[in-house]
Amino acid sequence: MRSLQQFSFVIWVLLLLGGCALRGASGPEPLLLRDRLIAVDTVWSGRVLIDGEVKLAKGTTLTIEPGTEIAFIRRDRDADGLGDSTLVVEGSLRAVGTRSAPIRFVSAAEDPRPGDWLEIRVDFAREVHLRYCEIRDSAYTLHAHFTRGVVEDCVIHNNIDGSRLGQANFVYRHNLIEHNRGKGINFRNSTMEIDHNIVRYNDSGIFLFENDRPLRVHNNNVHGNIDNFRLGDFHSGDVALHDNWWGVADVQTARATIHDQARDPEIGTVSIAPRPTWVTGAGPRDAVALEPLWQFATAGYIDADPVADDRGIYLASWDGTLSALDDAGTLRWQRNLGDTLDATPLLDRDLLAVQTWSREVHALDAATGATRWRFDYSPSPADDHRQGSIVAAGDLLLVPAWNGRLFALDRMSGELRWSFVGELPLRAAPAWDGERIYLAAGSGQVSALTAGGDLLWQQKLPAPLLSRPALTADAVAVLDRDGRLSLFSRDGDLRWQRELGEICYYGAPIYHDGALFVPTAAGALWKLEAETGHPLWRVATDGPVYATPLVADGRVFVGDNSGSLQVFGADSGALLGRYRLEREIQGQPLLRGDRLLFGSRDQRLHALQLIEGTAP
Repeated sequence: MRSLQQFSFVIWVLLLLGGCALRGASGPEPLLLRDRLIAVDTVWSGRVLIDGEVKLAKGTTLTIEPGTEIAFIRRDRDADGLGDSTLVVEGSLRAVGTRSAPIRFVSAAEDPRPGDWLEIRVDFAREVHLRYCEIRDSAYTLHAHFTRGVVEDCVIHNNIDGSRLGQANFVYRHNLIEHNRGKGINFRNSTMEIDHNIVRYNDSGIFLFENDRPLRVHNNNVHGNIDNFRLGDFHSGDVALHDNWWGVADVQTARATIHDQARDPEIGTVSIAPRPTWVTGAGPRDAVALEPLWQFATAGYIDADPVADDRGIYLASWDGTLSALDDAGTLRWQRNLGDTLDATPLLDRDLLAVQTWSREVHALDAATGATRWRFDYSPSPADDHRQGSIVAAGDLLLVPAWNGRLFALDRMSGELRWSFVGELPLRAAPAWDGERIYLAAGSGQVSALTAGGDLLWQQKLPAPLLSRPALTADAVAVLDRDGRLSLFSRDGDLRWQRELGEICYYGAPIYHDGALFVPTAAGALWKLEAETGHPLWRVATDGPVYATPLVADGRVFVGDNSGSLQVFGADSGALLGRYRLEREIQGQPLLRGDRLLFGSRDQRLHALQLIEGTAP
């Protein structure tokens, strides 16, 4: 009897240990799997480390919970230059994350690179469903044969190939597939539906090696690849594609992005019936609801952007007051500075600085509102509206003045260090890249200065510059009132110029992730490639836009003069959410966690709760 009890205890311990080993760690300690065969249904969560080949046997299901990270250890045992760590699935794979808690398949290396790990290989699998997954740093990403599956709402980037599919049946929809060294979507002899994806900046966007099965490729944005669509060397049949955007409106130019018989007489022909413009709503799906939390009332318009630190929120209003609030919207302190405030305050560590319509600069203690110092400058004929915001540049505060001067003040004392005499008026904040200052004047003049105020170069545009310059990765963009967007190198050479054909006022272009987002007073938001100025999409807003957009968390938040605050997908261009007021919104919103704050000409600061919606 005692022997039977001991045997039962041993079996119980083995089962317990086995179950623990197969379930991912939800705490700080990751689950390490090294050359493992999994023969039972398994759930992973937390962080899972894979070293070598981890194989899921036939008849079993691997379920990966939202927010899980699967990290592959870089190890090249066969010295072929590619990592060997692999997840092999012969059963079923269900990796369904959410937008806010995606599942990540990544390299475990501190310096990740394409090819660090081999692939997710699925052969004869009953089911594969990947949703809201990020897959990066692999050689072949998803390598599947004789398998049926769905890949949707995923981001597949920085791999060698974005997929390798053969003798399979797959649906690829609403994915972002970009920056893969080789092919974005790569398949042969497979039944494929490729719908509402963004496929960009790969070597080959979609690569069809050979095929004798049904193929539907439609409603995709395929652009910026070396070849947007390519037939393999042995593909002799013809292919018809329709309702995709290939980066341009002109059909012949779009045809030139296709590799087929026109380049290689030994292969088939690809015929296209393209979309003339961007397919709105392509890429990973998103939705957001905006629910009011609280309001803070002032006695004047709020055109300035709210700013914040760990103490709370600060706002300037036309009634001349600076107000400091906590995160619940309760007043901490308030100072009346005696004249209109429409410029965004500068919050630089413990200092809060702003200029008034009386041409006074006030520097206050951010914690208490007590005055640190003041500075004033002379009047000019341009003293009527729209002051530029102050910008910090090291130990200097840069003050753009209506009278055309840029004043550089000592941050601690307010003493004048130097001034630059430009052309009046200055209605926009300068831009500072850590070495140089870029100044946009209402006369249309662009100036680049050293940190000491010496002129490096100037360019003159034919229309006023009313918004702050935008710094890209290696250049500076300016937008004039006529809707002319110009990109200059840091040394002043014109790289490109794009005529939008729409009036633009105080809303500044915003650079984000290789693109420029541009608001216009015609009631539109544009997205352009920063390197070339090539337009990607244009969406209509509910009213004229005088506000600078906010680009954050894959979304664009922008207010307009109809009182509408709209949220668009930064990649998709789709309208994700909207909140309406009665008066104009002319400031850039502030995202603070899951709260959005913005002022309006209804004289209130509004705080909204962002609630993640359910994508279809």
